[in-house]
Amino acid sequence: MIKLRKVYFYPDSKGNVLLLGGVCMEGVSKAVWAVVAIVIVLVVAAAAIAMQKPAAPTPTPAPAPTNVTPAPAKPAVQNPDTIIEETIGEPDYLDPAVDYETAGGEVITNVYETLTWYNGTRADQIIPWLAERYEVSPDGMSYTFYLRKGIKFHDGTPFNATAVNYSLVRAIVIADPDGPAWMLGPIRGAEELMEKIWAGNATWNDVKAWLAKKPIEILDTYTVRINLDYPYAPFPAVMAFPVAAVVSPSYVEAHGGIELGKHNDWMDRHAEAGTGPFIVKSWEPGVITMVANPNYWGGPNGDIKPKIKTVIIKKVDDANTRLMDLLKGDADIVFVPVTHIDQLIDINKWLDEGKIVVKPDVADKVAVLGPFETFDINFIGLNQKIYDETTKKPVDFQPFKDIRVRQAFAYAFDYKTYMREVVKNFAIQPNGPIPKGMFGYDPSIPVYEYNLTKAKELLLAAGKDLGFSPDNPKTLTIYYNSGNLAREKGALLLASAINSLHVGLIIQVVPLDWPAFLAKMRAKALPIFFLGWAPDYIDPDDYVVPFCHGEKGTFPIRIGFNDPELNKLLDEQARTLDPQKRKEILRQITLKVDEQYVYIWLTQPTAYQVQRTWVKGWFYNPAFPGNYFATLSKG
Repeated sequence: MIKLRKVYFYPDSKGNVLLLGGVCMEGVSKAVWAVVAIVIVLVVAAAAIAMQKPAAPTPTPAPAPTNVTPAPAKPAVQNPDTIIEETIGEPDYLDPAVDYETAGGEVITNVYETLTWYNGTRADQIIPWLAERYEVSPDGMSYTFYLRKGIKFHDGTPFNATAVNYSLVRAIVIADPDGPAWMLGPIRGAEELMEKIWAGNATWNDVKAWLAKKPIEILDTYTVRINLDYPYAPFPAVMAFPVAAVVSPSYVEAHGGIELGKHNDWMDRHAEAGTGPFIVKSWEPGVITMVANPNYWGGPNGDIKPKIKTVIIKKVDDANTRLMDLLKGDADIVFVPVTHIDQLIDINKWLDEGKIVVKPDVADKVAVLGPFETFDINFIGLNQKIYDETTKKPVDFQPFKDIRVRQAFAYAFDYKTYMREVVKNFAIQPNGPIPKGMFGYDPSIPVYEYNLTKAKELLLAAGKDLGFSPDNPKTLTIYYNSGNLAREKGALLLASAINSLHVGLIIQVVPLDWPAFLAKMRAKALPIFFLGWAPDYIDPDDYVVPFCHGEKGTFPIRIGFNDPELNKLLDEQARTLDPQKRKEILRQITLKVDEQYVYIWLTQPTAYQVQRTWVKGWFYNPAFPGNYFATLSKG
C-alpha cells in the first residue's frame, strides 16, 4: 500500500527517510548532541521567523489614537492555479501494474482510476467508480461490472470492457514479484500463472491456456465479468487498488506493449494513459509535474472538476528547508516529520491534552489538520538470511536466524522514549501486523517490552553459538530511507542500546535514498531496516499476507522467513467468510508471528496534514497513498 502510501523515509511519501551518517556520531556524548540539536533547531526556527519580517518602514507621524487594533492582513495567495507539494523521496515507478510504494501511488491515484474506489473520507465504504454498478454471484465466485459510458482516456480513446480486460491481464502477465500483482491472485488461474512467471519458466502458451479458462469475460462493450478461484470477501477493495487501474490499450501498445514477466520501460516513467483528473507532464530528477485533464468526466457524481491547473511534487530532503518554503509561500503542502512539528504547533497542548493548536506566530499562514487515525504500521525488519548484493549469495554471518538474537533486539528498543521524544505521541505501539481499529485486531495480545538486562543475557548466550563476543566482535548495519528523521532517530536509539551492551555486536546506521533502499531490500541485503506499511485495501489480509506468508509475502521472502504452518493459516483466513472463525484464525496468526520475533513492531502513526491556510478542499482517507489533488483549490 506509502499507502509508502501510505515518509519517515516517513514516505510514508507516506515514505519516510533518515540519517546523514552515523560514523560522525562516534565519540560524541549524547548530552553534547542533544545540546547541539536544540541549538540548531532554535537557530533555524529563529532564522525562519526572521525571514518573514518585513523591512522596517520609514518613520511617519503617529496616527491619532484609536481603540481598534486592525487584524493582520491575510497573506496574498501565491500561484492560485498551482499546488506545490514538498516531500521526501521519489516514486519507484509510475506504472500502476508494478508500482508498490506510496510516492508513486500518490501520482498514480491522480492519473489512473479503478472500477471501484473509496467514498470520500470513508475507507470502509467501497463504491463503484469507473463501474456504474456491480453484482456478485451467490457463491461469491464471480463479479459482474457494468461500466460507465462516455469516459475517455487521456489519449482520446474510449474506456470500455476491452480496456478493463487488457489492464488486468497486463498486470498479471507482467507479474512483478516486487509489485502488487499478487493481489489479483484470487482471479481464476492467475496465481498459478504468476507462480510460473516468478519461477522463470512461463511461456505465452501458458498465458493462452490461462485465458482459455475465462478468468475475465467481456460480455459486451460495457460489461465485464471477473471469475475467481474461491470466494474472496475483500475483492471489491482489491479492485480499488492501483494494480487494478484501467489503462489505455492503444497507448500501451504504441509504447512497447506487454512483455511476459517484464516491465514496460516507457510506462514506468510516464503516466498519461489513464482516465483520471491529472496527467503527468514531466518527471525530472526530484520534480514531477502534473497538469489537469481538461476532459475529465467528473467522477461518480459528476462534481469533481479540477480547479488546480498544475501540480508540482518536489523532493526536498531537508525538513527545515521544507518548513521555510511553506512559511514563505513557496510550497503549499509539505511533509513535516514529527521531529519538527513542534515548530508549528503547541507541543505541550498535544502531549498533555491531545489537541493540535497552531502557534500564533504562524497561524495566519499555516494549517495543521488532524489528528487522523491511520492504518499504517512502522516496524523494524530483521533479516534471517542476509545476502550480499554483489555476489547474490548469502553472507557468512547470519545472526537473526537465531531467535534469541531477534528477541534481544526487540528487548533492546526503548519504545516509550521513542514514542514520546521522537514521534511526540503521534502514534500508538502496535501488538502485531494488524492495526488497531481493523477487523481482526486483538487488544489482549501484549506489546513487546524494553528490557536491556534480558537483551544482554540473550545476546551473550547466542554469541557463543554464532561466533561473536566482546573479544571477537561482528558488525551489523541498520538502514533507513534518508530524510526520514524519525526513522533515523529510531535507528540511532537501537544502535546505541545494542552497542552499550558490549556483547560483541557493533551496530552502525546508514541512510539510503528511497530507490537504493528498495533495491537493497529486494536484493535481500538489508540486515536490519526501518520501514512502514500503508494499506493497499482495508482488510487484515493486506497485512498478514505481506508480513507473514513465506511464499507470497512482500517481506518474508526478503528476510528469509517461511513457516509452512503459518502459511496454511494465512491461506485459510483468506477463504473463511464466517467473521468469528476468521477472527480466531487471525489471532493465531498474530500470536505465532509475535512469538517468533520476526519483526519489531514500532508504531501505528497518527496522521496530520501541514499546508498553507489558503489550500481548500483537502480531506483525509487512510486508504489513500497521498494527496488527492482533484478536490483542491487555493483562496
